[in-house]
Amino acid sequence: MSQDAVRTLPLVEVEDVAAGTYWLRFALPAGLDCEPGHFFMLSAPSAGGAATMGAPFLGRPLSIGDVAGGRLHFLVRALGRATAWFRSLPSGTPLRLVGPLGRPFALPERPVHRMVAGGIGLAPFFYLARRLRHRQPAARIELLYGERTADAHARLAGPERDLFDLVERCTDDGSLGQPGTVVGMLDGPFEDAGAAWYACGPQPMLRALAARLESMGVEGAQFSLEERMACGFGVCQACIVPRRDPPPAYRLLCMEGPVVDPREVAW
Repeated sequence: MSQDAVRTLPLVEVEDVAAGTYWLRFALPAGLDCEPGHFFMLSAPSAGGAATMGAPFLGRPLSIGDVAGGRLHFLVRALGRATAWFRSLPSGTPLRLVGPLGRPFALPERPVHRMVAGGIGLAPFFYLARRLRHRQPAARIELLYGERTADAHARLAGPERDLFDLVERCTDDGSLGQPGTVVGMLDGPFEDAGAAWYACGPQPMLRALAARLESMGVEGAQFSLEERMACGFGVCQACIVPRRDPPPAYRLLCMEGPVVDPREVAW
C-alpha cells in the first residue's frame, strides 16, 4: 500500500437522510483517483486525545458513495459503535482515510444499467450512476431500492435523484412503494435482455437475487459484497468469501472484491 493511500482529512459535513442514515462528506483530496465500487477504511487518526474519545480501535470499510461538488461522500447507516461514533462527530473533526481499496465495478456499454439496492447497499450506486451517465449519456439508469420500513428510505432529491431515469421503491411492511422485497420487484418489466445488473445489500437478498438472475440467464452481473474487515488490504484474512469452484476455496474480499460476479460465489 502506497503512502498516498493514507490521508487525514477534516470532516466537512454530516447530513441525515433517513432514520439512522447519513452522509459523511470530506473535501476531495487533490489527485485522488477512485472508481465506483472502491472503498476506504475510516478511523480516528490516532489513539488518545479528545477528538478520539469513544472511537473504535479498528477502522471500518465504507464504499465511496459519490464524488461530486468537490466533495468525497460516504453514505453510512448507524448500525454499531463505529458508525454511531462517526455520526456524532462535529465538522472539522479529523479522520484517517485509507484508500481507495478493492476491485471496483466495470462499466460495460449497455442500453440499460439496473442497480438493485437493499438497505445501506444503496451506498455505491450514486457514484456508479454518475460515472455511467458521463460515459454513456444515452443509456437508461434504473434503481430498485428496498428497505424494511418507509422511515428507513433515504431521501433522493435534486442532483441525486436526477442521476437515475427510474427509481422504484419497496418496503417489507408495505409502508412505502411496492410491498415486499426488492428481489420480488423483478417480475415482468425487469426481465428484459441486454441490461447490465449491479447489486449491493445484505447477504440473504444477494443470495436470492443471484439465484433469480441465474434462472433468467443473466451473465456478467456485478455484486458489491459486504464483510467484516480489520485492515482492508489482505493482512488480517478476515473478509473471506467461499468460491463456487475452488481451488482456492475462498477469496479475500478486500483484494478480489468487493465487486464480484455472483456466479463465482458459493452462496
